[in-house]
Amino acid sequence: MKKDLLSKTQAPPGKKVPAKKSGISKSPPPIPGLSNKANRYFILCFFLFAFILYGNTILNKYAVDDNLVTNNAVVQQGFKAIPQIFSTRYFSQQGNVGSTAADYRPVVKATYAIEYQLWGDKPGRSHAINILLYWVLSVLLFFILKRMLSSYNILFPFLITILFMAHPVHTEVVASLKNRDEILAFICGLGSLWVLLEYSRNFKVRYLFLAGLIFFFGYLCKSSILPFIFLIPLVLYFFTGIKMTKVIPVFLALTAVVFIAQLGPRLFLPPFPRINFFIENPLYFQKDIWTRLGTGFVSLLFYLRILVYPHPLLYYYGFDMVPITNLANIWAVLSLLIYAGLFFYALRKFRKKRFISFAVLWYLIAIAMYSNVFIPVVGIVGERFVFNASLGFCLALVFFIFKIFKTDPQSLTIEMDSRLKIVAVMILLLIPYTILTVSRNRDWRNLFDLYRNDVESLNNSAKANIDYAGYLMGTVYQDQNFLRTGHVNEYKYQVIVTHFRRALDIYPNNYLTTNDLGTVYLFMGKNYDSATYFLRKAIAIDSTLQPAWVNLGMAYREQKRYQEAIECYNHILKVNPNQIKAIFALANVYNDMGQFDRAVRMNEDVMKSYPKQEMPYVNIGNYYMLRKDTVTAVNYWEKAAAINPSFELCVQLNSLYLIKGDRAKADYYYRLGEQIAKQSR
Repeated sequence: MKKDLLSKTQAPPGKKVPAKKSGISKSPPPIPGLSNKANRYFILCFFLFAFILYGNTILNKYAVDDNLVTNNAVVQQGFKAIPQIFSTRYFSQQGNVGSTAADYRPVVKATYAIEYQLWGDKPGRSHAINILLYWVLSVLLFFILKRMLSSYNILFPFLITILFMAHPVHTEVVASLKNRDEILAFICGLGSLWVLLEYSRNFKVRYLFLAGLIFFFGYLCKSSILPFIFLIPLVLYFFTGIKMTKVIPVFLALTAVVFIAQLGPRLFLPPFPRINFFIENPLYFQKDIWTRLGTGFVSLLFYLRILVYPHPLLYYYGFDMVPITNLANIWAVLSLLIYAGLFFYALRKFRKKRFISFAVLWYLIAIAMYSNVFIPVVGIVGERFVFNASLGFCLALVFFIFKIFKTDPQSLTIEMDSRLKIVAVMILLLIPYTILTVSRNRDWRNLFDLYRNDVESLNNSAKANIDYAGYLMGTVYQDQNFLRTGHVNEYKYQVIVTHFRRALDIYPNNYLTTNDLGTVYLFMGKNYDSATYFLRKAIAIDSTLQPAWVNLGMAYREQKRYQEAIECYNHILKVNPNQIKAIFALANVYNDMGQFDRAVRMNEDVMKSYPKQEMPYVNIGNYYMLRKDTVTAVNYWEKAAAINPSFELCVQLNSLYLIKGDRAKADYYYRLGEQIAKQSR
């Protein structure tokens, strides 16, 4: 029988360590260390593998939600932004129907500010940092596993780490810059665990304090570190042999840290104004416990499915990708049986400290907070939610591979035949995992590629259809050709309409989407009947919101239904007399009706109240141009350009001065327009 060369470094020379059959030892032997040279080889191996898996993400740009936390005005202040980052929420956003904000994650956001200070707007370098962090996480995981499994063959923790690294379900976390918070939180969770393993050997209070500090730091990265409150005591119970009386203080200390981390920011942050949407998760509006349980178990079945068969991987799910159901659903029942079986099996082997019991409990604890049973989660399910829990899956899978070939992972000498079979099976797993990971990374190249590649598999996701249509709609409104001529590519227009309508088929009562579809028909399709239909429908959904009233007035104006347009704008001004967009729109209607003086007077009133507002000058210039008074029109437009020049205004002034033969002014507005166009790209 040939001995495993790696395992020779784990036992004193000439001494054979017998295999343990009865489970995890209550009092493991002192931590055996590999030579520094061997450790360096492992570290190098993980480094190379991390870049094999994710190296192609360095070519990627920004993707989903990156603009909220990485590519924005705050982060682009560099070091100067750090005090602001630590005194504000992760992000805040103002929309048509209100504002929303995320929780407090200053540490991860500060890393983006530091990066911007060091090398500016370089998404490739930010992706490289994500890879390095993933490598650090993997190295830390390996050495923790090696420490926990000190009586095991070194091949066992090595294969667990490699399998964990390669699992394609991690692509969302590593390939998405916004999800760096997950990596950092996991690193801090493992860091706390490492320190507390040291604490379990000598019970020095300084280790408990240091672990609490690392845990606090991790919570400021993201609250996904929370499962470690239970996972760390689980590890201490299974792998250190310390008494429960020593484990309980650790649990209480970590709980206290979380309490401080949650309560502290509330002392200086404004209330959390997050708006929950039905299409993100209908359970926000569903209090029935049976629906929570049914949908929760269907969600849990999804997590098992993507761990076993990680394809297709998608950036978002939401309503109606996962059925909102009760426990009468067959998939909910199947999931309940599977999870109940896993739980009771783990409990049955709990006192014996069997490894498989530990692996199952790690998975169950890590995934519980994303089950939707306790708290609904954004998107109903998500691949990033299984990041931590996937370690439990990898622990169990590698253990079973050893058992299939009747090999005890605690045996420090493994026959060559068994070792080759185990490695061969792992390679058969790692090759497709690596191919799937590298391929999936390319989908995250940029926002357009991600939406376009995923939307076919997300046909039942209202949010995904809205995202894709909304992204394309935004590109049209930024297209200089469209702004000049009003012409839009017919294919792009049809794609936008198709996906907005699909979103409304899934969830008809979505105000924002109904309004957006109405504006697409209005401004891009010039289909005023369809525009009027959907804008009136949006108002029927919520008549208190103003955007649909504004757009409906525009649709009526295009149809020369002036009195109905006036009614729309008067409705807005009755609610909000200072809504200047409605004032401008109403003035335009009066000008169309031939009431020129009244239209000019309304804009002049706005000038007095808002002297830095350029639109009154633009509007009056338009009115004079319609009366063929070019000189007065240009005079007003130049005043508008002096306040806030737009690309369209510069193009107009350039054309008029070319006609007049004033080359100097024509060139000035041409250069100004070019500069504005570059800034908007």
